[in-house]
Amino acid sequence: MKLSFKQAILTLSLFIIASGIFLPKIIISNTPNTYMPEDLDSKVLNDQLIDQFNNDDSIVILFRSNTPLDKKMLNDLSQFVDTVEADRRVRKVRSIFNYESLRSINDGFEVTNIIDANKIDEIEIKEIEKKVSSDRFVKDLFVTKDMKTFGVLVETDPIYNSIDRLQFDEFLHQNIVEKGLESNLIAFGGEFTVDTAQFKELNKIMFVVVPITFIVGALLLYYLFHSISAVIIGVVFNGLVANVVLSLFGVFGWPYNLIGSMIPTLMMALCIAFIVHLYNGIMLRKQEGQDHEASILNTVKSINKPSFFSALTTSAGLFSLTVSSIPPVRSVGVIGGLGVLFIYFMVLYVLPPILIRFNKGEWKQNKTVNQFLNKIVESMLEVSIRHYGKIIIVMMGGLIGFSAFIFQVKSESNLYKFFNPQHPVNVSSDAIKENFVGTTIVNIVFDKQEENLISKKFNQKIDSLKENLVNIENVGRVFSATDIIKQLNWAFLGEKGDTFKVPESDELINQYLFIYDGEDIYDFLSRDQERFKMTLNLNVQGANQIEQVLNQVTTKIKEIGFSGVKWAYAGYGKMFSDQENLIIEDLHKSVAISFAIIFLLMLTLWRSFAGALFCMIPNASPVITMFIVMGMFGIWLDMGTAMIASVTVGIAIDDTIHVYEGFMSRMNKMSVKEALFETYSESGRAVIITSIILSAQFLVLMFVDFMPLKNFGLLTTIGILTALVYDLLLLPAMILFRFRSKLLKS
Repeated sequence: MKLSFKQAILTLSLFIIASGIFLPKIIISNTPNTYMPEDLDSKVLNDQLIDQFNNDDSIVILFRSNTPLDKKMLNDLSQFVDTVEADRRVRKVRSIFNYESLRSINDGFEVTNIIDANKIDEIEIKEIEKKVSSDRFVKDLFVTKDMKTFGVLVETDPIYNSIDRLQFDEFLHQNIVEKGLESNLIAFGGEFTVDTAQFKELNKIMFVVVPITFIVGALLLYYLFHSISAVIIGVVFNGLVANVVLSLFGVFGWPYNLIGSMIPTLMMALCIAFIVHLYNGIMLRKQEGQDHEASILNTVKSINKPSFFSALTTSAGLFSLTVSSIPPVRSVGVIGGLGVLFIYFMVLYVLPPILIRFNKGEWKQNKTVNQFLNKIVESMLEVSIRHYGKIIIVMMGGLIGFSAFIFQVKSESNLYKFFNPQHPVNVSSDAIKENFVGTTIVNIVFDKQEENLISKKFNQKIDSLKENLVNIENVGRVFSATDIIKQLNWAFLGEKGDTFKVPESDELINQYLFIYDGEDIYDFLSRDQERFKMTLNLNVQGANQIEQVLNQVTTKIKEIGFSGVKWAYAGYGKMFSDQENLIIEDLHKSVAISFAIIFLLMLTLWRSFAGALFCMIPNASPVITMFIVMGMFGIWLDMGTAMIASVTVGIAIDDTIHVYEGFMSRMNKMSVKEALFETYSESGRAVIITSIILSAQFLVLMFVDFMPLKNFGLLTTIGILTALVYDLLLLPAMILFRFRSKLLKS
């Protein structure tokens, strides 16, 4: 199918209009919710808890004064709490001013506050110290023992849009400054702030990394071909491709987040690579004396078949990600796969008519660069031909020998480790753990079945469970409705030391709850008394570390025995741990599918099992190399790096297809060596150029601070450059080995 100039312009116009319609519809959201499968058990339960109890995705803010119970800071802090609590987005603010403290009175107990915000100046410091020191729970959350550090926990209504979350983050910081607390601020943390930090990285990618990638592509095109019009046309197509593919997020209504942010870079890199193959062929034919239009049409005819299969194999690698249970990984697979096919269509069908009409000038090749690249190709080819047996043994033997490092690759995700240790996210997290407890929250949810959740028997089991759990390493705090029930008993019985325990009868517990007029207990016990929540604050943040702690917790639960109730885990910590397990399962599936599909495509293209296998070996090798590098340097297998294998094998095989197709088309017309030299003289330079271009554009991701994307850029670059070495050394050696009988005859 050949498009006319008018058809090409019409096609361009339609895509420009379509992208203009759907780009504004993109939902930019990096909230934890967007990363979790909708049917994940822990997520389903967590969503129920948010509606029923509270939102654990909260913000922890710490303020510190130079002197204990500094009254000026306390006054400023109470005003800050009042202002934040009045905001419509806030469900509850917990602090020393509104924390429920249960105290004994003559006829029972009362719910009071540790500090009356309206009487700070009137209260004696010693009185405040006495109240704080006598409360069992406030020291865990809102004030340190030295009375200098105070915590504020801001719980919002669920905010699922990252822009809205960033605005709320800015609202809090603005109020901290307005209330004169900026110099007292030592930590601003919690899962909410991790998301906003990631969103800032997403903005950095959108407004810094993507433009740099675009500029790098333009500079490389000009440096290689020295044709202003060709560069302008190529750059326009590159930008249009990126915008159209990006607009697919708006078409499908999928959130655009940090994982999705690799799409523009990936698409622009691949688009430039396809354009370079086209431009390189045009320039070679111009040098042979073909006229402008003939050089373009003949190039398209020559590279159409390998380009088509290159597009299919690359898209197959990306489409294999659609088996993932993780929504953003799945969306990258769909949109990336469609994007590659779109690139093929645009470069091979829409771009040529535009070039014929607008690009009639001379293309000035960079002779120094071309001579240098040709020298590299010739040298490597000569080595491969002369020592093809040794090349195969050394390269494959080395790969097998170093493969032991693959078993050292550690599957782990830790959102805090994704940032450098000096990042505000980590500084705040360290301060919170040092002064209070860890920010990783896991909930154990008990649902009523045969056993009553407010019975003495059940609460004694919960109390026993807590005693066991607090002794587990990395469990910082355990809290539930049972703790409040014990506090009620203690206050009602005159605050005697031995009365802080589960009440003696079910009737007494019911009586306490009947006269209790507070709210805090209903963050842990549903009002219909059908659901009970125990919250664990863990001092670990890695997915595997969380899972290890929960395995110990599970053992303790089973030892105590909760046969009369149904229990399960929820909370962000549990969801994060579950997500990591899904990533590993998905990796195995996507890699197997991508290799299988690509092999079948090669089999279709060459109609030869041996040919398909020969093309797969040098392209499976870069993937193995990447995992070896990960094992050697301790790079984690996480959400970003888990996609590398499927993406890289699809990209790496593109150049192999161009080379092998060129060789097979010449083999019956000349000797094996001549066919190799002819093929590499035409395609070798383009193979190097496209590899350099792809590497340069993926290396731009090294500018981000978010480790999964930084590692994705680094490892993809390593994979592409490794694939280049295999294409220039191992592939010709394997071709010679396969056709060695013909080689001996020639």
